[in-house]
Amino acid sequence: MLDATDLRILRALQRDPEGSVESIGRAAGLSHTPCWRRIRRMQAEGVIGDRRYRINERAVGLLVTVLTMVKLGRQDEDSLEAFEQAANAMPEIMECYLVTGRYDFVLTILTRDTESFETLVKTKLSRLPHVAELNSTVVLRKSKSGSPLPL
Repeated sequence: MLDATDLRILRALQRDPEGSVESIGRAAGLSHTPCWRRIRRMQAEGVIGDRRYRINERAVGLLVTVLTMVKLGRQDEDSLEAFEQAANAMPEIMECYLVTGRYDFVLTILTRDTESFETLVKTKLSRLPHVAELNSTVVLRKSKSGSPLPL
């Protein structure tokens, strides 16, 4: 269970993920060693994941973001699991959500351009296990992303 001090550490880490343990500790009201122990505990518990750099997708030529809603032909556990495993193996799929409602999954996909997305649909997406329907929306502009969690 997280206490108020853990939440202060998490807020500080969200503000400055590359901050030193000393600076995170100061923000949380702790000295180095107790702060370090709490960070390590939260890493071991899975509260804090691995650190990664956020790369600007446009800067590396991934100019088109597409949200694709997927309806499967069957919704049994094996079908859902087979689709999820295959989708998660595709590097173009950044996020894969199992959802309620008309569709079974929502995917966030990054590609170079619309032609690349068309090829992806024809050669990979439509061939994923149990796909019955795909409905895609091209994102025109991202106005918010990667926000800190509301702790």
